[in-house]
Amino acid sequence: MIDYLKWIESRLKIVDKNKVSVDFIPKKNQSDFIKNMSGRDILLKARQMGFSSLILAIFTADFILLENTYNVVVADIDDNATGLLARVKFFIQSYEERTGRKIPLKYNSKTELYNPVRNSYYKLGSAKNTQFGRSKTITNLHLSEFAFYPDPEAMFASALQAVVPTGRVIIETTANGFNWFKFLWDNCEEKGFKKHFYSATWEYSDEFLEAKKRELDRLFSQEYPMTEQEAFITSGDLYFDKDALSYYLKNVSSPINTPIYV
Repeated sequence: MIDYLKWIESRLKIVDKNKVSVDFIPKKNQSDFIKNMSGRDILLKARQMGFSSLILAIFTADFILLENTYNVVVADIDDNATGLLARVKFFIQSYEERTGRKIPLKYNSKTELYNPVRNSYYKLGSAKNTQFGRSKTITNLHLSEFAFYPDPEAMFASALQAVVPTGRVIIETTANGFNWFKFLWDNCEEKGFKKHFYSATWEYSDEFLEAKKRELDRLFSQEYPMTEQEAFITSGDLYFDKDALSYYLKNVSSPINTPIYV
């Protein structure tokens, strides 16, 4: 059993928001997710909270340490898939620098890495191909920014059938209105998933959020939602006005329990 928190802290570096390479010390929200992940997890979040990097790091640990793993990450678009794989390669490079151990990659392409010592694969793709990974035997599956996939339902049905019974699935995204992801979120327990919501307060200070509220005005709740409901109502394309829905959500009263006399 890998202690992911300790392994990441002692083995990996990350490029922070100031473009500086630093030791990867998981933040409060990232540590909380590691401690509470179940193996079948759906993660809804505010923007730029570092969860993609954390999940990539977890899969990197398995890719380096465990035998016969097939780690698959699906991004919403091709450019994001390329960027995610670049982060994985940086993790491996930092691991080599911090430990003095070389990972002899046999494949090292734009979409795939292969570790012949462990017979383990790390493959990146985009959601444009809804059949991506279908013919593989997947041990780790990360669906990144899932709510923005062209056809999330088809990808969910396709990719999950390739995951081995003991495999790990993490669906991670910001909200995108009331699309199929909202249906999945509302019905995650009956589909065997555990839900995790991380509001903006997990990542950002009150001072930062107040400044962003003044800066973004109406768009603030879309980028930095405080509740699950707010995340869905303030994002995506809705039939009803977003501001009106947000107003009624915040001002709705609890029902009055009135006795009925017969």
